[in-house]
Amino acid sequence: MQALSPQPLAPEPLARLLLQWGVAPVAAAPVAERLGGWLGWAEAIGLSQLLATAPAAGANVAARREAVDWADAALARLQEELTAAFDDALLARESAESAPEGVPLADLLAPYRLHHAQQQRSMAARVATLRERLRPRLAEASGALARLAQLDAVFERAIVAQERPLLASLPALLTKRATDHHATDPRRWRTRFWADLQRALRAELDLRLQPVQGLIEALHQADS
Repeated sequence: MQALSPQPLAPEPLARLLLQWGVAPVAAAPVAERLGGWLGWAEAIGLSQLLATAPAAGANVAARREAVDWADAALARLQEELTAAFDDALLARESAESAPEGVPLADLLAPYRLHHAQQQRSMAARVATLRERLRPRLAEASGALARLAQLDAVFERAIVAQERPLLASLPALLTKRATDHHATDPRRWRTRFWADLQRALRAELDLRLQPVQGLIEALHQADS
């Protein structure tokens, strides 16, 4: 049987995907209030010291343009490589076939759970590396962008700590999706579940890349 090859989908916000899957949204406080609550004492002190210092004046046009070219290429390469890894050929092929009878659902789910965990670790590590490598290039471009890079470093620790519980809850949610699909169609449930898994991975990547995309957008705006 021909392998299942999902068509590439535009990333969708994770919050919207969770809402579609029946996860009730949580009322959000204003952004400034949420950020204040997320900062630990170390981050708060670092932020206070940073804001008390005026950003350096001046800009390096050549460095800024070089940073734009590098950042655009690095982001495109990262997105391409990560999304390609999401679509595991063996799992895609097995998902297109009828599930074997007599095999416990937990056993059939095991390779999917492993794949999801591997992709989550890869996303976390590679996006963090790109974000870290991007900051020095901002710092070389101008004083204002150097300040932005410093702010990003302070907020990264706080925001990652808030994201971690949400992203850690996704495996359980995906297991529930698999259970529901299996109850509806015990033989063909893996096709629908594989599509759900791809959507979850793409939505998570979209969430993780938002700070990086914000830094790159700041580079573009400074270059205009």
